[in-house]
Amino acid sequence: MTMTREMLFALAVLFAGPASAAGLVVAGSTDRAAMEPLLVAFRAANPDIAVTYLEQETVELYEAVTSGSLQPQPDVVISSAADLQIRLVNDGYTRSHASDATARLPDWARWRDEAFGFTFEPLVFVVNPVLLPVENRPRTREALAQLVAAGGVDGPKVATYDVGQSGIGYLAASFDAGTMSDYWPFVERTSGTGLLTACCTSLVLDMVEDGRALVGYNVLGSYARARVAEGGAVAIVEPEDFTVAITRVAILLKDGRNPLPANRFLDFLVSPAAQATLGDEALLPQAGESAVPAARGPVRPIPLNASLLALTDPLRRRQFIDLWRSVTSGGP
Repeated sequence: MTMTREMLFALAVLFAGPASAAGLVVAGSTDRAAMEPLLVAFRAANPDIAVTYLEQETVELYEAVTSGSLQPQPDVVISSAADLQIRLVNDGYTRSHASDATARLPDWARWRDEAFGFTFEPLVFVVNPVLLPVENRPRTREALAQLVAAGGVDGPKVATYDVGQSGIGYLAASFDAGTMSDYWPFVERTSGTGLLTACCTSLVLDMVEDGRALVGYNVLGSYARARVAEGGAVAIVEPEDFTVAITRVAILLKDGRNPLPANRFLDFLVSPAAQATLGDEALLPQAGESAVPAARGPVRPIPLNASLLALTDPLRRRQFIDLWRSVTSGGP
């Protein structure tokens, strides 16, 4: 969502330091509540840097960066829509940064020293635990499709992202389509009772929690865990056939007005302190931990590389969205 002027002012006051502190503007698609622990930890370690955080949805954020409409002008941009971040790098909006900290990142999470993944976030199924007993919960995509089909035309509904509104939704659906040989039949089967769609994770979770949908598909695990921790009526199911993992991607804008604080913030994101703050979302293992977070099935991270540029081609994007909407609506 786009923050109001009052909300932006409140964030600036919250993270502002002494009047003489250097400034830093971070724009991101991550909810303030999810981002705040990182910002607080950064400010504690860097009291000489005042931080302003701007929050927007992924597609809106990309468009605001390309149009230069964000005010104040950001130094760092963070988004889970990796394809849009890679497009900004390719189109010359960013600058490079190499340090001992960024060198710790795996190759798939760093591109041209200009795009840096710093989280590891699996996409999961979420179910309404009251309506769906443990023994009936789908644990593979085939089981999910069978669950929907078994209910007939009035059977259970699935909720997921609208690929035309959600950058994460479009990225995840495109990745599924490129890796699943039966992707389009799967989409048709799971939407046979009327697929419910939303712009963002919180609304998908709402649909499952209030019973409008029985299952949420491709939901960001970090948001699902947060809802469970709040006592929400959702349960997480880790898919056993395979788990797609995305990463929040940070870039440094070439025209940012505070390059040195921006460099420090980027290095902080991949530091042990920040990764410890991220907890289950950490990309880099802490001492004694496995280099690959645990999952029930094979893990398929979406790598940061030039292949993502194809997803941002306007014609390709429009054709994919149109086909997806045609399949999920049952016809043209």
